[in-house]
Amino acid sequence: MSSLSEMPGLVMEIIIGFLNFRSVLTLRQVCKDFLNFIDKLHNSKLPDSGFLKIEVILNKDICIVYDDPYRIRHEFIYSGSDNSRSFNGKTISLKNSNIVDVAILDLEQVLKFQKSTLIEFHCLDHQPTNGSTFLNFHIKLSNILERLNRKIKTKELSVTLGSQSGFMLILPFVDPEDLEQLNLRTMDNKMQIEIDEIVKTEQWKNAKKIHCNFYALNMTVEDISHLQRFNGKMPLISVRDLNFLKKTITSSSKFEYSWLDVKNFNEYEEISNIWGPPFYFGSASRWYFQMKNSEENILGIGILQDYNHFFFDKIKMREVPDGATIHDYNENQSVYAP
Repeated sequence: MSSLSEMPGLVMEIIIGFLNFRSVLTLRQVCKDFLNFIDKLHNSKLPDSGFLKIEVILNKDICIVYDDPYRIRHEFIYSGSDNSRSFNGKTISLKNSNIVDVAILDLEQVLKFQKSTLIEFHCLDHQPTNGSTFLNFHIKLSNILERLNRKIKTKELSVTLGSQSGFMLILPFVDPEDLEQLNLRTMDNKMQIEIDEIVKTEQWKNAKKIHCNFYALNMTVEDISHLQRFNGKMPLISVRDLNFLKKTITSSSKFEYSWLDVKNFNEYEEISNIWGPPFYFGSASRWYFQMKNSEENILGIGILQDYNHFFFDKIKMREVPDGATIHDYNENQSVYAP
């Protein structure tokens, strides 16, 4: 076989253009010349790795899982106990190499080849907060995402961490144009996390559906009123905030459902002063409002008073219980006025 130095670069580019992603990765390992040539190629010259889903899971080991178009899972385990990498039942010793660096570099190669939009990208940190083994993993992950100089194209992003700074290591590197659903989670769902920087990102603003399992500090109802779906927690909410959401949602043609777990709320009497007496349906107090430009769509607002749970649900006219009052849509009502 001719050496790379004897082959014109154009010929090599053509050959690589006919290869699939795995073949190119194999070619990188043939010799240093091949590795350097491939790594210097523009992304447009490289084949698409074509994965549907990528999961990065941190626990006692590092696990990176790639789901291909045939729904086959390719699982790589980077073990800290014996400094090894396992794949398809084969284990290779990494000797003196740092397993975080090896895992990050492997992931970088896949992301470099990934051109099509992922269905999901998950980064899940299940390490105990007082005993993290891979403390700098997320910083190194952020560094490679910055080095790639292009954003991850994915429809859904799930990140399980424990701080706003941790979320912000990953969130800005996701393409906001492709992102539809954003899931921000913590291992302790009673945590309170400042998210004033997160709600300013284009990723948050462009998402259609957002789920947060922690109490989001500094988040306002204005930050969630544009969403099709929201499932999350707030430390507190006011009657004015609830009335803002009611007015905004009844004017929306895209809204589907929202659920709020509120830590502190004691203005139940004021709600009835604004919306009128509730209709009691099971254990919930409910109100129903006509939605804009629709004879069939109704906004149902329910409150589970024992838990401070609030839900907003777009339903059909036929789903409104007998005896419940349906309030007309009032376009001229101020969003904050009683």
